[in-house]
Amino acid sequence: MLKETGYGKSDDGSYLVSVATPMPGVTADMINWWFWWHPQAKERYRMWFPGAHISVSYSRKDKEYFSSPTRPDFKPNTQFPVEKIAGIPLFLAINFVTPEEFGFASDDIEQNTSLACIVAGHGSAFRGLIPHTDMAHVFFKADDGLLLVSRFWLGMTLENQFVRKIILNDRTARGMAEHCYAEYSNLATILPDLYDKYGS
Repeated sequence: MLKETGYGKSDDGSYLVSVATPMPGVTADMINWWFWWHPQAKERYRMWFPGAHISVSYSRKDKEYFSSPTRPDFKPNTQFPVEKIAGIPLFLAINFVTPEEFGFASDDIEQNTSLACIVAGHGSAFRGLIPHTDMAHVFFKADDGLLLVSRFWLGMTLENQFVRKIILNDRTARGMAEHCYAEYSNLATILPDLYDKYGS
């Protein structure tokens, strides 16, 4: 499954980026907790990928969800990360949705015994003004933890063809792949201890 890593350009100018990242010692509970816990403080986001992750916040409509004293059941939410990809600062919005809303079939999820969890969402630039990328992080069970397979459909939802040609290229796609591998490798290193100390 490590052959999942790579990228390719589509006829419409968008890119498909795929990255496989081993995450030893990590569980599905840790992943679900992390995506609820880390947006509550920018310092938590920064330690995920020092130097590349700058800050994060969440939508006011999701305040009750993120203010819960213990992790609630997942609900769709919007987060606003600021990070550097390929050295370029990006002010993003990610609308996290259920796997079913993203497009995964419920029956397939239930029947796939190797599947641990899925984190999926729709990415936009400038805090939601310009939709551009869909992403899905699919976590599979492994003997020593999890194996993450990430997919990014770069530019797929970017309607302006001129802008698509300017910002999307092999360097952009490679930078996305390298960033993804680095951040989730880092997360695998820090998450078990964080969850053991703060998890709920």
